[in-house]
Amino acid sequence: MRDGHPSLETLAHWLAGELEHEQVRRELAPHFLEACPICRTLRDEIERLLEESGHWNESVAVLESREAPALLGLLGGGSHGERMRRAEEIQELHTWGVCQLLLRQVREQVFSDPARAVEMAQLAVRLSGHLGAAYDPDWVMDLRARAHAHLGNAHRVLGELKAAEGAFLLAAECLEKGGTGDPRILAEILSLETSLRLDQRRLEEALALVDRVIDLNRETAHRAELGKALLKKGKILQESGDLSGAIEAVQHSLLELADVRQTRLFAYAFHNLFYFLTLAGRFEEAQSMLPEVHDLLGTAGEPLDLLRLRWTEGILAHGLGQTEEAEEAYRTVQREFLRLGKGLDAALVSLNLAVLLWEQGRTDELKEIAAEMMLAFESREVYREALAALALFQRACAEERVTEDLIRHVASASACGGGASGLPRQREPRT
Repeated sequence: MRDGHPSLETLAHWLAGELEHEQVRRELAPHFLEACPICRTLRDEIERLLEESGHWNESVAVLESREAPALLGLLGGGSHGERMRRAEEIQELHTWGVCQLLLRQVREQVFSDPARAVEMAQLAVRLSGHLGAAYDPDWVMDLRARAHAHLGNAHRVLGELKAAEGAFLLAAECLEKGGTGDPRILAEILSLETSLRLDQRRLEEALALVDRVIDLNRETAHRAELGKALLKKGKILQESGDLSGAIEAVQHSLLELADVRQTRLFAYAFHNLFYFLTLAGRFEEAQSMLPEVHDLLGTAGEPLDLLRLRWTEGILAHGLGQTEEAEEAYRTVQREFLRLGKGLDAALVSLNLAVLLWEQGRTDELKEIAAEMMLAFESREVYREALAALALFQRACAEERVTEDLIRHVASASACGGGASGLPRQREPRT
């Protein structure tokens, strides 16, 4: 290359068809692309599709990504069983692009419709088992591992923790059998597994996993994913009772996400800092952040995010001694969760309300709250420790011997199904 131009010999070899593909990519393609703004735009689009598809081959990434939506229509309607059968039988569906599209839809719907996300992830698992010799076997193993991991995450969000555990074991088996060793793939899978360990209350394992994810994302210089991992570490530390560590982790997360300030991920991180400061009793600092938290979540968040913010505002008001404001916030959030069919979250906010009522000596109202919480938790797959603690709380309410320590014990035990101390659960943010 002379002054950025290919040499006479290189051009001659290229025109004669004698230049190796890798040499064309290395010496000629950058030069030609830089000369044309339209081609540069197309190159950027190809890079985006490569990233989105998870494939290494440009033609596969472009063609299969564009064909995938129409092919997915071949699954048709009907029951999930019928769609799984079609996924098995229709060979046109056995492509990388269709699997990748399904996994993208799983990520997009896992919080809004986790039951639907489970079905889509099961379809992705089924299809990934039918990718043939046209694909590199190690990349196929990566894809299968990702499909099992996203299935496990969808089961986790649905509250089916045993099914989630089984899916992650299968993901690990895929990586043991093959795979490229791509740190981005490993970070994605371990990040999802971290969320499961957090929900299972296996906090030491969750912390070890998230530290691996942080290291992998630093290795790949993926700042958004690094910020997300630091945000998750903050949540684990908060659940472990290390609020100062949680605050430090989320502050580091915000530094990594500073260049993507308007994203939902930054809004979640900023809200978590507000939340952790509130839990730590640093009420003045938290209160000073409130207008900006509202602005960020109002711009980048979803209605459920604003409801969780209202929950945290209730905790802040409670801490500041504004009991009427706190009770109004708790009851508003409780009603909205029930209206949305989120009985578990309604039960958890009831724990905050229970503390407030106990402090005011309103023990008769605690009995009704205890009964409501028991119904909500019995409908979910939570650990026996939580149910036992709730049963103890219910008996104590009936016998009018409730104490604040008992309420907090119930909250701690109940955290296997939600947030620590019965406080707002933080969702897995989407980038």
